[in-house]
Amino acid sequence: MLNLYLFIELLGAADPAAVLSEIKALDVRSCEIRNVVQLADDKLVAHVDCESGPDATRLMLENFTSVEGVVQTNIIAVVKPRKG
Repeated sequence: MLNLYLFIELLGAADPAAVLSEIKALDVRSCEIRNVVQLADDKLVAHVDCESGPDATRLMLENFTSVEGVVQTNIIAVVKPRKG
């Protein structure tokens, strides 16, 4: 399991509430979108849990790039939680 924390930048003309809703609604195999919050008119932060690195890569390259209004997604942190 990997916990990803993402910084998402939006187009200036994008509706942040619509983008946030679209990201929350993504159906991503082997990943769960835990939370997405708006920081500013053009910035969001997301917490996503993925089963593996390849799943996280797929999420970033296939799913987030398809969301209308997203200009750039940066990884703030990737955390591999300790077991037990």
